[in-house]
Parts: sequence; C-alpha cells; structure tokens
Amino acid sequence: MRFRRFGVTLARLERRDIETVRRWRNSDWVQLGMRRKGHIAPDDQLRWFEGLDSRNDWYFIAEQQGRQCGLFHVKEVDWNERCGEAGGFLGRRELMGGPVPAMAVLALMDFSFFLLGLRSLQAQFDSRLPRVSRFNAWLGYRVFREDPDGFVRASVSAERYLSCADAFRSAAALSHGAAVSLSAPDPWLLERIRASGLVELEADDSLRLLG
Repeated sequence: MRFRRFGVTLARLERRDIETVRRWRNSDWVQLGMRRKGHIAPDDQLRWFEGLDSRNDWYFIAEQQGRQCGLFHVKEVDWNERCGEAGGFLGRRELMGGPVPAMAVLALMDFSFFLLGLRSLQAQFDSRLPRVSRFNAWLGYRVFREDPDGFVRASVSAERYLSCADAFRSAAALSHGAAVSLSAPDPWLLERIRASGLVELEADDSLRLLG
C-alpha cells in the first residue's frame, strides 16, 4: 500500500525493509532522540516486525523523489477510542531541518485522521530537543504528562490539528500540490475509508479529503 501526499509517499512497511530500518535505528544520531537506546540485533528486529498487528500498527517507509527517507508510524490503535500513537525518525541525516520530515509528518497525520478516521493522536518525545517540541506544538499537540527522564506525552485531536496546522498544510499543498492518492489498499482499509465519509475515492487511485 502506498499513500502519497505533499510530495511524500508513505509505503507500508514490508519484511524486505526491516534491515534498512534496523540500520537507521542503530545509528548514533537517531538513538539520541530515542527513549529506548542500545543496539538492535537482526533477530530482535524480525521478532518486532512479526509482532505487528496489520490493523493496529501502521508503519511506513517515507519516500521522496524515489529515495527512502525514514520510518513513520501510527501504532497501537485503539479503535474504541479511535486513537493511536504517532512517531517516526529520519534515515538520512542530511534531511534534518529540511522540509521532507515535516511533509512526511503532515502526510502521516492526514492519513491517520482522514483514512483511518481516528479522533486523536498521541506522541512521546524528548522535551529537551527544542526543535521537536516546537514542531509538535505547531501541529497542535498539548503535553499531558512529563516523565522524570525528560520525555513527555502529548495529544492532539483531529479538529485541533486541522486548525493549528492549517497554514502548514496550505503551504505544503502550494509547494507540492494538493493531490492525494492511495494505491493497493487492503480490503479492510478500503471498506473503512468508504464508511467514514471523510474521503472520496476516484477510479485512478486519487482521493479527495473532505476537510
């Protein structure tokens, strides 16, 4: 499955991708922003991948201009509360501070709120990283828990995201186009999209987000 928005393609994580993800995750500069540190072995990575739930854990390789950029996710979705935990990291250090990670996050949040139909997202991040804290605040996240290790948990509703990120989303659409597309979705997701009333599906894989 591939979801394209704001010039970024989110390709559903597959088994063939996990060694690349493991290599990214083990890099020193990625681990700086991670709560769980330490080397991840191939067996650990495989067990993690095989333990993912296809309907509750949505992991994507972000691609831009045909190059893989990083891993982004919405995981542990609670369908009763319609809430999940968003996160991700870049696999290419040279992209830090540029537009690609921001576009990937916006694409992920649009996917979560419009296609999955979630009401809210949560995130955990290191509050000692000011750029990360500022960006999450601009997206509408509000901190609701501070932990002793410096990490915080924050949440944002769909309505607050659309309000707070309106200028970002408009600028992203101006720079990269407003087109949205979804190719090769599984039948379960397709049925959920059709029932949500938040998206109009076209025959050529294009979508129209109703909001």
